[in-house]
Amino acid sequence: MGWQSPDDAMPWVGLYTAVASLICTIAMALDVIHAVWQWKLWFPNKFFTLNAATITLIAIAMKLPVDLDPSSDYVYSIKIISIFFLVTMLANFLPSFGLMDDKELLMNTVALAILVMTVVVNMGIQFYTLAYFYTAIPFIFPILWPFSVALSISTIRKKLEHRYKESQQLVLSHQEKMFSYKELKLYVKTYWMMTETRNPQFVIACSPVSSAFGVICSLFIFVFGLHIRPTISDIRYNKFGNSDYKWSLAIILMVQFIGVVVGSIAPVFRCYTYMGYYTLSKKWSKNQLNVFRVEKHWIQRFQNWKRHLVHSHIPGRHCKILSHNIKNTLLNFCMVLHISVLVICKTICLIPRAFLILLSFSWCFFESYFKRFRKRANTSNNSNVSSEIEEYSSYVVQVEEEAKLSNRILRNMLHSITQLLNESKQKEPCNLLMLLEKSVGFNGVAEFDNDRVPPLYPEETHYCWSLVVVTLTAIAMALPNFENGHIKGLLSSVGEGLQIVKHIEECLNVNGDLVKARKAARRVWRELEVYQTWLQIDLQNKARKGKTSKEILKWLGDKAAKLVIQFKSSNISCIDHSPCKFILASSMYRISQTILLHCNEQKKLSNDEELLEWISTTIADILSACFIKLPRVIKMKCQHHAIEKRGDCIQNAVKLLGKSKKILKILKARRLPNIDIDSMGYIDKWRVLTRSPISNGGASSAESQPNSSSCNESLIVTIM
Repeated sequence: MGWQSPDDAMPWVGLYTAVASLICTIAMALDVIHAVWQWKLWFPNKFFTLNAATITLIAIAMKLPVDLDPSSDYVYSIKIISIFFLVTMLANFLPSFGLMDDKELLMNTVALAILVMTVVVNMGIQFYTLAYFYTAIPFIFPILWPFSVALSISTIRKKLEHRYKESQQLVLSHQEKMFSYKELKLYVKTYWMMTETRNPQFVIACSPVSSAFGVICSLFIFVFGLHIRPTISDIRYNKFGNSDYKWSLAIILMVQFIGVVVGSIAPVFRCYTYMGYYTLSKKWSKNQLNVFRVEKHWIQRFQNWKRHLVHSHIPGRHCKILSHNIKNTLLNFCMVLHISVLVICKTICLIPRAFLILLSFSWCFFESYFKRFRKRANTSNNSNVSSEIEEYSSYVVQVEEEAKLSNRILRNMLHSITQLLNESKQKEPCNLLMLLEKSVGFNGVAEFDNDRVPPLYPEETHYCWSLVVVTLTAIAMALPNFENGHIKGLLSSVGEGLQIVKHIEECLNVNGDLVKARKAARRVWRELEVYQTWLQIDLQNKARKGKTSKEILKWLGDKAAKLVIQFKSSNISCIDHSPCKFILASSMYRISQTILLHCNEQKKLSNDEELLEWISTTIADILSACFIKLPRVIKMKCQHHAIEKRGDCIQNAVKLLGKSKKILKILKARRLPNIDIDSMGYIDKWRVLTRSPISNGGASSAESQPNSSSCNESLIVTIM
């Protein structure tokens, strides 16, 4: 490939433009698939959203329209198709404005404005020089519509958030049982209904601007159907040969044509399914047909800016008055443009909305007429669904109070979360449940560590749930006479348990020390699960050499103590910056030596099987104690403060609830220890119970404590 001049590289620049257009098309297609899969026909944005990457891709895809080089009329037709593609992309990511806070919205809107301004000016120059200026207005005007939404979304978000908090107070006022699966299911469904209806994307998707985009995209598809064949024939006969882009023009045309078709699906569906989202009423229908009615939330931001006083650094009273008048004049002008955009958008979608309102009323009339002749076989089932919808309808959050959501969309919202809950229940952790059956209390939380084990470092690390469970699992795997099937069973059980523990720790154990311990446990668990090693130490090495359990426990303690002392002798003075190895070694040292103390003091741990059973029961006790905070964690996930993450967090809470149904049933039958409910999320605070009895199915843990005569036995650690 020899390039004699920059013009020779232009076809590859065109190919670069086609690739950027293809990426945008794929992202829009993924949004369509995702929305259809979840049966959200208002098509929320998940993949194709307004951000720096999207704006960059759009800028590359618009390389052809901003090119001012003289070209043939056929190339200008492709440039118009590129403008169609731009309008389609703007229509697609319009709801994503609702995902941004004020700062992010300002930055992305300014970046988009610079890009749009460049495209509009360059296309205007080209149309004007070819005397085609009058044809530019219908194509350029829709490009300005998203900025009207951007100016109003902050007010919409605040209004929705205010009503969301009002509904939240209503939910929090109800007293609930701690481990009631039925009440937790009611709780997550309520928050799901509040979050879905409070979604700013849904409000934007139902706005007149979004509906007008749907009408425009429908028009684009119709125009394409009339002109695509002549354009393809022009490509076949090489009528674009005088362009520097040469063969890449055909690729750009086909990719952007497909992009317009794929990208028009979401805007068109938002426009024509909009009527089905609301309950029909005369007042609501009248408001929809009144194109000159502009809701308060669309212009409230301009009114706030007008009431804002002029900054005091402007000298003189007359200068302040003058600047205030100039500011209000500019704002009035912008508000007139803003209202004009809304009125034009309402006028554009007036005909389809009027048709859909008439069709909806006709459908309701015929449905009520033929309902008399239907059999009432499913009356009870329908009444249950209706009562459920009525139960949750009081938690619906909307911008306009008179616009009530229809039962159909409420039913779809409840169906989606119910289906997710049922799917999660089918994925219950069977191995974990078998492990939890070994636990009858919470003694293991107090017994895994003993204060009589001498510390090797004055500031030892804090325990977290996963660190203790992983360390005990590593010790169990190192014991002799441990069959491979038992290893896989224990790893599966602990693995399923750690998936739930991860959610609990991420919500509750958020301070620096516990985060480091959690990361260390996660790191060594991957090694333990895949390679069955602990810090690259073969756990089965001593067992294969015929060593006893006590010898293996002493060996593990020696290895861990060696790592701890190496860290102690290093130049690191503060434990806050300790590496993962120190955290893991400190935990292994204390837990292995505590188990060794139990072996020396308790006759019932005299053989390998009893020791393995004790460790398994201790793991089960610790997991059971950790799972006490499951209801709290599920509620915390529902109450996530970030709007853009709230829906995903509730879905995670539903999945967690579905998998935990039988775990909650087990915990409901337990007698909880006398400990503060807020302290139950931290394993270190459970350890203070070593001096008090713990619930063990009605028995005291003091019954299983060793005799005081053996409490003074010394512990000797050998550094190898």
